[in-house]
Amino acid sequence: MSGFLRTGKRRTTQAGVTLLPSGRTVWVSSGSSLLEAALAAGEEIAHPCGGRALCGACHVIVREGCRSLSKVRKAELERLARLDGKKSLSRLACQAVLGSHSVTVQLIKQ
Repeated sequence: MSGFLRTGKRRTTQAGVTLLPSGRTVWVSSGSSLLEAALAAGEEIAHPCGGRALCGACHVIVREGCRSLSKVRKAELERLARLDGKKSLSRLACQAVLGSHSVTVQLIKQ
């Protein structure tokens, strides 16, 4: 049946996103960005470029579940290379898309 219920409706997979330092967890649909998840949890996270990987203000560090996120693409990699405090598990919340497993991310206050 691969993703469809017997009713013919598509099943929506949910993934949990835990945001540090607050410890809030929000469940969002797979395919949502970390930025969308953070905003849904009521976290204040800067994104002046509108989620286009132009500013780097939504820089986060993935603490758990990095394999559940989309691959880092060229635009994100180029922006991350210019950021102070970049770590090996750094991502831009606007570009990291959730898979089907839960993740924990550290928000970085700008």
